[in-house]
Amino acid sequence: MNTALPAAVVAWPSDWAERRAGRGCVMCANDGTEDIGVGVLVARGTWVDTYLRRSRVRGYVMAIWSGRHVAEPTELEPYEVAGYWTEVTRVGRVVEAVFGPVKVNYETLGNSVPHLHTHVIPRHREDPAPGGPMPAEWLDAAPCGEDEFSADLARVRAAWEHHAG
Repeated sequence: MNTALPAAVVAWPSDWAERRAGRGCVMCANDGTEDIGVGVLVARGTWVDTYLRRSRVRGYVMAIWSGRHVAEPTELEPYEVAGYWTEVTRVGRVVEAVFGPVKVNYETLGNSVPHLHTHVIPRHREDPAPGGPMPAEWLDAAPCGEDEFSADLARVRAAWEHHAG
């Protein structure tokens, strides 16, 4: 096991406490916006806004907590936790139904944008890193064409309605 520290330790941003508190939060500002640049709104749920990401990884979806600003799931009340994860699971079911991945990963990070959200990432047969985390350059790489993205968006929206509740 490698226990060595990285060559250079980088500090958290000086405004981290303000970010965690929600000041200037870009996800709070989205509040159900149709197109957030990196993705397009699939649906507004009770607990999350779901966006299909523009990505090389077809079916990559982000579920963003739509209530008050929180940075961690531990800041939610028990009923909110249940609602959040129920809708995130619904997102996963939709991704499975539409894209038929080999596996689906759920990443709840918030290291750069400290607002509760979960990346739902399908792992396809042509995956660049089976058995390991999806490389960021694949997530952020140039997406499929706009026609293909629009068709995927329509399919995901239809599946969202089918997988209600």
